[in-house]
This record gives sequence, C-alpha cells and structure tokens, in this order.
Amino acid sequence: MGKASHLTAALWVLLLGCGGGGELTAPPPPLRPKAIPVAAEKVAAAKDDCEPTDANDEDPAKSFQQRSIPEAEKLAREGQVKLASAESKEVDAEYREQLITEAVGKFTTALLADPYNINATYNLAAAYARIGRVQCSINLLRRMLQMREHPSRQDFVEDKLDRLLGRNKQSLDPDFNDMRDDVRFRTLIERMCERDRDPNCVFGGAAPTR
Repeated sequence: MGKASHLTAALWVLLLGCGGGGELTAPPPPLRPKAIPVAAEKVAAAKDDCEPTDANDEDPAKSFQQRSIPEAEKLAREGQVKLASAESKEVDAEYREQLITEAVGKFTTALLADPYNINATYNLAAAYARIGRVQCSINLLRRMLQMREHPSRQDFVEDKLDRLLGRNKQSLDPDFNDMRDDVRFRTLIERMCERDRDPNCVFGGAAPTR
C-alpha cells in the first residue's frame, strides 16, 4: 500500500462523518434553520464517500451547558496549525501525512465538544475535499451554511465563506480546487451567494484557470 493509501486509510478512521452514524457531518443547527433539500442530488456519492445528510433527521440541539466551547476552539486552532504546517514545501511526504492525520483528529474531537464550532466544521470539510470525499465535504459546508441563520454564528460563517469564495480580497482556498466544478458544489455555491450583492460571487466556486 502506497503512502497516499495509508493517509486515506488513516483519515477514514478519524473522519467520523462517513459510513457511520453521521454524528459530525450533520449535528443540529442551534435554531433549526430551514433545511436545505438533499433529495435532488444529481451526482451519486462515491462508494467510500458519505451519503447526503438530511437536516430533518438530526438529533435534538445541544444546549449551551452541554457544549465545551473553549476546549473545542482550542482544538480547532491546534488543528489549523497542523493543517497549515502540512502545506509547507519543507515538509516531506511522511511527515505531511502525520500532520494531516493529527489535524483531522483535532477537528473531529473539537466537533464532539461543540458541534457548532465553525473553524472545525470548515477545516474538516477542507480535509474531506483534500482526500476526495466530496459529499462528506459538502455535508459539512451545507451545515455551516445553515448555521449562518443563527446570529451568534453569522460573522464566523461569513468569514469562512470569504475564504471559500475568494471574497473581500482573499484568495480561493486551494483545498477545494478539485471539487469546484462538481455540480453538487456549484449548487451549494449558488445558495451561499443568494444574499451577496456582488454578481460575481458565484464565480468564486469555479475551478481557477490554469
């Protein structure tokens, strides 16, 4: 088994949203915003990818007292550092695999502590995208978009959308480049841009010209 296969296998164990109970890819939004339909998915999920999630099947929302908010944010930030380190050209392939695996572990644990942590949600979606789990990534991005309806999450979500869409002078997040032409991703981008006054917003979801 090659190094890429080892990495995929390791991440598959850590990324809890695929092939399991879906605890992390579809935890309940704080105020149950209007569900985004998933019945019209046009592209079948890969054999080892996630199934589309349905917001109507979510568990009851967690109360503030049930969440470990500071611990979740600490874990999410630690995961971000590891994920950023893995992108360095100075890191060899073996160490890069280790860093990504450790980062994913941080994000999943953060979401167990607080399902509404935006940093962990977005960066776990990026990790799914990097290993080709497109539907898993979309499930998380869709849920992040649902959380935008809650006032306490809105600014955090918009900040991540700036990165995803290349808005406000930010460059497009390269972690999602391989899925930017996917019809499921394009449909989600259109929903993300519904409130944006910039007509060019939807082009942020397109694969960059090479």
